[in-house]
Amino acid sequence: MKRKLLASLILAFTIFPVLPTALFSARKNLRIVMVLWRGETEAEKGFQDGLKESGYSVQYTAMNARQDRTELGRLLREEVQPKIQDFDYIYTFGTTVSKETKTLVADQIPQLFNIVADPVEGGIVQSMESSGGNIGGASNTIPLPLQIETALKVFPLKRLGLLFNPREKNSIAIRKQLSEIAKQYQVELVDLPSPPVLHMLQANLQKLRDKSVRVDAVYLPQDSFLVSQAKHIGSELRAAKVKSIAAIKDYIDHGALMGVVSEYYELGKAVARIVDRHQRGEKLQSIPVQTQRQPTLVINTTTSELLGVKIPESLLKRAISIK
Repeated sequence: MKRKLLASLILAFTIFPVLPTALFSARKNLRIVMVLWRGETEAEKGFQDGLKESGYSVQYTAMNARQDRTELGRLLREEVQPKIQDFDYIYTFGTTVSKETKTLVADQIPQLFNIVADPVEGGIVQSMESSGGNIGGASNTIPLPLQIETALKVFPLKRLGLLFNPREKNSIAIRKQLSEIAKQYQVELVDLPSPPVLHMLQANLQKLRDKSVRVDAVYLPQDSFLVSQAKHIGSELRAAKVKSIAAIKDYIDHGALMGVVSEYYELGKAVARIVDRHQRGEKLQSIPVQTQRQPTLVINTTTSELLGVKIPESLLKRAISIK
């Protein structure tokens, strides 16, 4: 009898040799350093909630660069690098932080990036299918044609203004893509270059208010400086009676008219799922960059009423409406 029991146990462990390891590895304690560009966002809340829901106990160390490249460099050199082996993962927000961190970390520990508009163009991954290294993450990119097509269902568009940062590689890439797409829809793109200096942004907004620059709408891209000024931009565009198409929900929360956007919270949860897959044995380089499969149409109804813009019922039925 004892021999039969022993044989059964040996057989069980032969057939399922990785089961105990998988179970234990999926419930371990983790230490994660989070390097942020503009403080905690819904993306980080989703990331933390996602890990908690998956059964992980995590000790977080958060560092905020406050949109300052000099401070970012100091944090990475003085706070992160000397303690790099104390952490299981390093989480990074945005293109600037993620790229600088990748250069410094150089695969020493796994890196998780989030809210990166174009991780391939930004040099963070080799492709959307394979990162090519000890790194994985999520992109908040939304197909630009979808943005324009959706806007055209709401109002006519012949001249589209673009606020963008001419010093930022991602912004230049977005401008190039939007320029090509605008031509396809016979829309003229009007540049409103706005580097991260408040008075230059205000000068462009004033041009829209006094009508020295006339556009049918303004496109608000994924740019950290512009997003940090979302409340001011929304207020000025409302005062100028200018419609706006937003790439990020923060703009719409603060007065932009509409946009098809990724939800930061859900992308945070997507990155948490990457951690779980990695803990269960998958290599980060084999996990595709995550995106939101069904981006959300968000409409600011207060702004639509103020501008006299009637939203088609077909769009309202599937949109999130905010005031």
